[in-house]
Amino acid sequence: MSNVPPDFRELTEATGFAAANGPWFEKIENGRAIRGFRPGPQHANALGIVHGGMLAAFLDSAMGTAVWHVLKRRAVTIRLSIDYLGPGRLGEWLQAEGEVVGHDEHMAQVRGRLYGPRHDVLASVGSFALLSRHRTVNVRS
Repeated sequence: MSNVPPDFRELTEATGFAAANGPWFEKIENGRAIRGFRPGPQHANALGIVHGGMLAAFLDSAMGTAVWHVLKRRAVTIRLSIDYLGPGRLGEWLQAEGEVVGHDEHMAQVRGRLYGPRHDVLASVGSFALLSRHRTVNVRS
């Protein structure tokens, strides 16, 4: 895809929701994962901006990826609190990242941020249930 910032790679292994709503991209910078995508008309709401549900799902995915990169554990979202700070605009490069701010053997707490070139779009905190270390997962979302 054109206009992808340097060092981002397409998540070609994505399936399901991520594949249907992509392409999504990722880069690892200083040990943290940063996800990005360029929303198109299929991501728009009736106002012509990126649908809030799409933005929430994208940030949720980035936050779960943060858990994987920090703890090497797959996780599922059990609570997600989101503040919408500004619009996501069609055609603009949007990035999302998560920061693991606490964890124990069963749960991780993550802070998330989604932003565009001009402003923050979403801020989030969430709790993620850590899956068994023995569980195998064949896909990455």
